Amino acid sequence: MNFFGHALVASWRSGEPAFALGAMLPDFASMCGMRLEAALHDEAAAGVACHHATDRVFHRLEPFARAVADISRRLIARGVARGPARGVAHVGFELCLDGELLDEGGAAAAYRDALAAGGEAGVEGALRWSAPDGPARWRQLCARLAAHGLPVEYRDPARVAERVERILARRPLLALSPAGAAIVMREMPAVAERVARAAPRLLEELRAELAA
Repeated sequence: MNFFGHALVASWRSGEPAFALGAMLPDFASMCGMRLEAALHDEAAAGVACHHATDRVFHRLEPFARAVADISRRLIARGVARGPARGVAHVGFELCLDGELLDEGGAAAAYRDALAAGGEAGVEGALRWSAPDGPARWRQLCARLAAHGLPVEYRDPARVAERVERILARRPLLALSPAGAAIVMREMPAVAERVARAAPRLLEELRAELAA
């Protein structure tokens, strides 16, 4: 699950902005090119734990696993190499899901409030990063995301395809070839449609599993 999805899940559990922030922190750390080593803030730390619990459940849910397998097979059949196809299916599904979740009740407010909390001295000062310039990177990310607003680009299959290509390029075994990237661009609308069909059941099962 991607960061905006984690904000939604956090809103099911708590109305505390620092909790929602914590639920997104592992993803935000990756976006900054570093690791979160510790969150010395009770609500933020609880949110980080929620992030990891959510991912453990989400990745084994049948609607997600089946969709990723189907998308992978479709991409392979059209000429994408097996490793990159699996990477595209996984990452592309999660980004498209964020686009589907933008209008879910509570998600947008949880996201905006969490970003605001990220700049509060009591929260920011409690975050420990792997990079020496971690605090500066963190402030830059919070400012950039707040100025950008909701990640509406994840509703656009073409922009999702571009984002997926950039993400996979960091991992040599998953990087798309130029031909593979062209195929992914053509196929991403079908991926988005598959995600839209899977989303209601996926959310229902995720909420039930996390509440169990």
